[in-house]
Amino acid sequence: MAQQQKAPAQRFTNNFSRYYTWIALSLAAVVFVVLLLMHRPVADAFYRSLTVLVVVSPCALVLLVPSAILVAIAAGARGRILFRGGVAVENLAGATQFAFDKTGTLTKGALVVARIASFDSQGEKAVLRRAASVAHFSTHPLARAIVAKAENRNLPINEATDFLNVPGLGMEASVDRNRILIGSRRLMRDRGIAIPAVELTTEGEVWIANDQVLGVIYLRDEIRPAAKRVIDFLKRSGLSVTLFTGDRVGPAAIVAEQVGITDVRAELSPQAKLNAFMIGARREKRSPWWATESTMRPA
Repeated sequence: MAQQQKAPAQRFTNNFSRYYTWIALSLAAVVFVVLLLMHRPVADAFYRSLTVLVVVSPCALVLLVPSAILVAIAAGARGRILFRGGVAVENLAGATQFAFDKTGTLTKGALVVARIASFDSQGEKAVLRRAASVAHFSTHPLARAIVAKAENRNLPINEATDFLNVPGLGMEASVDRNRILIGSRRLMRDRGIAIPAVELTTEGEVWIANDQVLGVIYLRDEIRPAAKRVIDFLKRSGLSVTLFTGDRVGPAAIVAEQVGITDVRAELSPQAKLNAFMIGARREKRSPWWATESTMRPA
């Protein structure tokens, strides 16, 4: 696996150095023997053959590519870009299409609860408390925002059991002997829970339900200051950019418009994002795709 992660240039230099090393040693030995046959002092012959060996040493060649790749990986890490190996660094030069995630990539990922709508007689505090009781198991930005709001209101977070994460859709757990679901509209539909008519907004939605909808929490996020500059730079460089997100079409379109992305694919699960990415990569064999979303693990 480690060998597969090496850049092609690095594998070439490693293979070439195996033969080049023997050539360098042989050349130094030939110089030593020739000088002895010319009746030069042994010390002088040894010194000159050693000089030849130093000059033609493959060390610089072998170390050059790994050093350059290490510098590139370190520079990426300083910019919070993680490369999985030299292959990713070298392939980046040939990428012509980039796929971005929305939450935490184009946006700051520092979500805050904007408002809460309750469809339960116990009110919005009960909705928030139940949601936080389930969400505190997760590290997702949506979950952290809900828990932070509950803590800010000094609401007790009840003990939850049997937590289950539903990738790309939400999560569920048992709270006060009731099965509580929190997540997207799609999760509610998949579980056969009717969604009441609400006003469509550009804010993110997190629905809370048991056997029926209890409420919905609306969240907002801010776009990263550098996001538009990065997208503009990629487009000026002749590269195409796509937005992959699990969010609804409305919020996704708003973010895409603000950063300058026209190709938007919304309401995708993590697996659907990966599938769309791989299909695009196979279709564009001469135009590699590059993704910037952790669940795809491209780099």
